[in-house]
Amino acid sequence: DIAKAGKDIIDGCTFDNNLPCIAEKEVFAFNNIADELIDAMQANGAYLITREQAEKLSKIVLVEKTNPKTGISTKTVCRDCVGRDAKVLLEKIGVYVGNDIRCVICETDFDHDFVQHELMMPILPIVRVKNIDEAISLAVKAEHGFRHTAHMHSKNIDNLTRFARAV
Repeated sequence: DIAKAGKDIIDGCTFDNNLPCIAEKEVFAFNNIADELIDAMQANGAYLITREQAEKLSKIVLVEKTNPKTGISTKTVCRDCVGRDAKVLLEKIGVYVGNDIRCVICETDFDHDFVQHELMMPILPIVRVKNIDEAISLAVKAEHGFRHTAHMHSKNIDNLTRFARAV
């Protein structure tokens, strides 16, 4: 039920502006339903940005921090962006929307920073996958062993069971 999945994903991602670990952090969607899912998300308050806009937003919401003891630099979320409304985040890249926009969505590759970092803000990357095997494999990798909640929107009991066992 793609329309229901689109609504539920946006509702989950925007709960408390994506602060809790139970909220959707990334989406792996089969190629054959991805466009319909994105449409359903947009019908429920998501704003789709381009890959170029995603790169621009990434440079704002993720910042380099250097550990003073080790000298190692890593990306971390910008504290000024954590928990902010989607409208506020979009304004940072020159996109102005109404109050009905609850979430920023974008298509990315698996290696994109939006997939690899927990943002704690209503930005939701969507990665297209070929099949259930690829979806489960990438979902497990993206979770990084943090033991967070994982969701799968499906009516296929066998696939749901495989996913539950994998995560």
